[in-house]
Amino acid sequence: MEQFFADYIDRIQDLHSYYHKAFDGLTTEQLDWVAGDEMNSLCVLAIHVSQAERYWVGVSIGDPIKRNRPAEFEASGYTADDLKQRFEDNLAYYKSALESASVANFGQSITIDLNPNNVWQTTSGWGLLHTLDHTAEHLGHVGITRQLLDRR
Repeated sequence: MEQFFADYIDRIQDLHSYYHKAFDGLTTEQLDWVAGDEMNSLCVLAIHVSQAERYWVGVSIGDPIKRNRPAEFEASGYTADDLKQRFEDNLAYYKSALESASVANFGQSITIDLNPNNVWQTTSGWGLLHTLDHTAEHLGHVGITRQLLDRR
């Protein structure tokens, strides 16, 4: 595996570890708790992030998945172990999929097709980097939500 991809996997694994810590010790009901209007539960954030990660890495390496993004924001009923497993499954996929990848290929153009009104071109490298950005961005939301949950 090229060093860039080993570093990429290490970084995303580090981000995942913080998600895992945020879910530790919580019941399904706590994971489904919403702090206020137009806010997301920890469950919703985990489902959204894990699906988005898999989409962006997949599309970047030519193995896209279909997403139902609106459904991600209605997720509920998962246990902490269920949510952690989603991140673990993603990590296993990344390790396998990036094992023989070449950095030289990540300047290639890819089509992002999120819905009929949101189709655009970018590079596969941008897609990989966006995955890290998005996962880190929502980790902040997870941290704040966990703090609010702990203080209620």
